[in-house]
Amino acid sequence: MEIKTIKSYWGENELKQNTHVIIGDKTCVVIDAGAPLQDVKNLTWLPIEAVFITHGHFDHVEYIEEYDKLGVPIYVSEETPMFLNDINLNVSRCKTYKVKNIVPLEDCDKIECCVGTIECVKTPGHSDDSMCYLLHGETNTLFSGDTVFSVAIGRDDLPTGDTIQLLASLDKILNLNFNEMYTGHGRKSTKEEQLSNIPRWINYFRNTKTY
Repeated sequence: MEIKTIKSYWGENELKQNTHVIIGDKTCVVIDAGAPLQDVKNLTWLPIEAVFITHGHFDHVEYIEEYDKLGVPIYVSEETPMFLNDINLNVSRCKTYKVKNIVPLEDCDKIECCVGTIECVKTPGHSDDSMCYLLHGETNTLFSGDTVFSVAIGRDDLPTGDTIQLLASLDKILNLNFNEMYTGHGRKSTKEEQLSNIPRWINYFRNTKTY
């Protein structure tokens, strides 16, 4: 198994979104749809088995309709369809996304794929529909979306963002069994790094922010 990352650039501020491709022996799995389908095909000739969406903000779903045409399951949080259909919730301010092959997931659901077992970890706070995905295997790997980054955490001031929920989600991630972490933006991280990063931000919020 191999994990490759495609970075997509958005706007003048160069918002770099990460689309991750988990390459197995016979198929691959895509985490988020912020990169064109052709970019995935340029990485691997293997067919896409499934797409997992971490949340419904536009930079993570911009090309979701391209992947939907493949007819493969597109796994999302139960709340994500509402984001896809609302220009304010998906923060595009101009676009909605029509997707037929949506498969809603709940916390702790497990999906068996060619690359292994992927467990859903609901982590609201950055957005109400935020979902992390834990790939079980020899090296447990967490795909954290925008909930937590290598040395930062997701913002909580966008529609449906919530500080209290975000703090609870960060604490939840701390208690997960993972070694590597692939984020929605920036570089990848490790559990060891998060053992210092997450508590620092939790303490900062609890000591300085009124909510």
